[in-house]
Amino acid sequence: MKGSRRAFTLPELLVVLVIIVVLTSALVPVLFAARSAAKTVGCISNFHQAQYATSLYLNDYDDTYMPVNHQPAGEYSSKTDRTWVQMILPYAPDFGIFRCPADDTDRPRREATFDADLVPGDTYSQYYTASLRTNLGFNFIYFSPILKVGDEWQSHPRTTSDIANPDQTYLFIDSLWNKDENGQPTGGGSWLVVPPCRFDVDGFDSFAGDPAVKGVFTNYVDGWEYNDVASPLRYGGTWPWHTGKMTTVTPNGSAHTVNPKQLADGCDVQSDWGGDITDPQKYEWDLR
Repeated sequence: MKGSRRAFTLPELLVVLVIIVVLTSALVPVLFAARSAAKTVGCISNFHQAQYATSLYLNDYDDTYMPVNHQPAGEYSSKTDRTWVQMILPYAPDFGIFRCPADDTDRPRREATFDADLVPGDTYSQYYTASLRTNLGFNFIYFSPILKVGDEWQSHPRTTSDIANPDQTYLFIDSLWNKDENGQPTGGGSWLVVPPCRFDVDGFDSFAGDPAVKGVFTNYVDGWEYNDVASPLRYGGTWPWHTGKMTTVTPNGSAHTVNPKQLADGCDVQSDWGGDITDPQKYEWDLR
């Protein structure tokens, strides 16, 4: 006797489809969160490696931090200049650690460097343009300020002994280069970031650390543009690549994620660095 074959009814198929949709809607956020977490872990690993490369550089240069670049003022090019990224690159595993895994924006690649940027016999000249777009923004105004001495701009990198609390001072922070017309990041990261507050009273400038020094090069910016959501300098060039948070690392290698509000702890953020450092214990940009 032939067995009967029973097909699915339309209601049964609809029930199966509903179950699949429900399961998919439940799994997608989980998968998205897992992917985001993996990128955060990868970014923290990159920051750890950059900090370690910096510590190796310090060992070779009398515990003195790298200057922002070799040429404090004037025309910049790979033939006459080097960025801090290029200076610690020989101590890093590869150039990939200078890019945040969550940043998928277009940026200059090492392979796309113009011939004019290549210097015969110099392995690292090809990284010059790309190094300016690293996602590791250097807290340069405190760690390696460029000061005007007389009529000349000079690099004045700090030493490890200048850092009062190396466990609670920002060395590198996630950054962005620019924003598009929709306020979204574009062009990769920025090699430099700026703090939200500046203490300048009775001739003492927290950026300079020396009342005798007049003038601090601040990368043509005047602090955070906190109220301008379209500006890449809303948070001083930093950017929360990781679901509202950005990766940071200290000189001692303590890496973690913080939100923009936490970056301003201990600081009354105002335009033109007009706000005071209200609580030096919470303000984690200054070396004091």
